[in-house]
Amino acid sequence: MKNIDRDVELVKVHVLSETAHARFTTRVSTGFAIFVGFLVVFWTLFSENVLPLIAFSVGVTILSAGTIYEIYHTHRTFEKQIKKISDMIEAVKQGKELPSLEQLVKGRR
Repeated sequence: MKNIDRDVELVKVHVLSETAHARFTTRVSTGFAIFVGFLVVFWTLFSENVLPLIAFSVGVTILSAGTIYEIYHTHRTFEKQIKKISDMIEAVKQGKELPSLEQLVKGRR
């Protein structure tokens, strides 16, 4: 068995976990920002009597459904990445060498 430097391998895992967390946070924040932005637009148009109540209601419903789906999809993707990171930690515990950091961040394994 090849002797590996566990500290280097764990730094790879740490960088990958930080990357996954940053992507998750960015996508959730962007989703909420878009939601709030469109909600403000819809509310402004409704309060100025440009948009009827039914159009406002339908618009907000569709916007809410899209936002909920995007948050759900983002969370599922993050959970898959956490599972992958957990598997990598176990591999390091067993003394296995991980691929290069560039390959890990790009998603190849």
